[in-house]
Amino acid sequence: MRLWRDHSLTIVLVAIGCVLTGTAFAFDEGRWFDFWLGLGQGTLTAALLFFLSAWFREKAKPED
Repeated sequence: MRLWRDHSLTIVLVAIGCVLTGTAFAFDEGRWFDFWLGLGQGTLTAALLFFLSAWFREKAKPED
């Protein structure tokens, strides 16, 4: 459950991005293909940024 607690937004964004990218392949190349593929790629990029931001988050340190 720790994975879900720490990365739930990332997991949801990856799932949505995969669905949107898969939806793009239902269309022939053209405006709608580009639209759905662009949404999918944007969502997957946001998921990558959220995943990488976990490493750069400041951790609270107890005072010595």
